[in-house]
Amino acid sequence: MDNFTHGLAGWALGQAGLKRMTGLAVPTLIIGANLPDIDAVLSVLGTQSLALRRGLTHGPIALLILPLLLTAAMVGFERWQVRRRKRPRSRLPVRPVPLLILAYIGTLSHPALDYMNNYGIRLLEPFSPRWFHGDTLFIIDAVLWTILPLGIWASRRREAAGRNGWERPAQAVLALALVYIAGNFTLSAKAEA
Repeated sequence: MDNFTHGLAGWALGQAGLKRMTGLAVPTLIIGANLPDIDAVLSVLGTQSLALRRGLTHGPIALLILPLLLTAAMVGFERWQVRRRKRPRSRLPVRPVPLLILAYIGTLSHPALDYMNNYGIRLLEPFSPRWFHGDTLFIIDAVLWTILPLGIWASRRREAAGRNGWERPAQAVLALALVYIAGNFTLSAKAEA
């Protein structure tokens, strides 16, 4: 998937209520949702570097380590803001364990979405170069680009108005996205059969 969709997925997860767990939850989910694509910096090396894409940083070792590094960076950012007296007073306290859980959720959402397109991922790198793909979504999916921002917008609008249940629109679009993905998966499976 494209990074815009990954970011939207992380943001929607936060607006669906996960941001109540700790301060810096939404940035952690958004960054985590994009973090495995750090291998994209290899593209500056030329077309041969494409052979390295969606490999090591999408495999089990990276998926275990990247959330730990992200959590350390976010806790470090929090401490830096406190030292400089720049920490927003309205932000929830940053709690490392919930932040680590969110870093894992965001980071693991990345290979889950990348698996859904026909390009796929090498989920077992460095142990196996085998590609996995679900042939379910387009790399840039207009439906997800439409429904995820709408749910985030509606959720944030309700939250800003102080209304109860502000997380419901984001929860609804995440559920709708899952139904859409399941429907596409079913259609792809039938077409393949």
